[in-house]
Amino acid sequence: MVESRKHGRAIILEGRSVTSQPPGPAPDASLDVVIAFWTDALGDDPDDAEAYFLRGNAYSNQRRYQEAIEDLTEVIARQPENAQARNNRGVAYLCIGENALALEDCSRAAQLDPGYRDAFHNRALARAELGDADGAIYDLTRALEIDPNFVPGYRHRGMLLFRRGDRAAADRDYARVRDLNG
Repeated sequence: MVESRKHGRAIILEGRSVTSQPPGPAPDASLDVVIAFWTDALGDDPDDAEAYFLRGNAYSNQRRYQEAIEDLTEVIARQPENAQARNNRGVAYLCIGENALALEDCSRAAQLDPGYRDAFHNRALARAELGDADGAIYDLTRALEIDPNFVPGYRHRGMLLFRRGDRAAADRDYARVRDLNG
């Protein structure tokens, strides 16, 4: 274990930090080590919100969404103003089809941190799943105001605009994706 400015602690495995990497699939063996590490840490301090957060993210990366939701719920119980935990729990809810709960969590994350691009992006995904294309487009536009180089925002907004029949606006978003991807 080494110190990390972002999370306070990190595990180094094969020369890289496996607890502070961006969300997404990672080798299951690496994540098993992370989960075991944070489980041990919680044995030492069962109130460690950071350990719940990092273990919850590892569960999510393994597509173990119910366990991720449980850990992120523990974080929120200890840190109700933690926008990142609410957003990440919202993503886990999205992954299991609990779109209304995802919308609730991502809305709260956006309220807690109005500059949190991912909260608006993920709320847009929940709104789209719930049939609110206009709300989703609004949220994607807000995410793109926060980060004008956010490729997934343009891609998702372009798809929604295309479905709505606004081909010209969709084409502009797709062109922006091409420009950003080089």
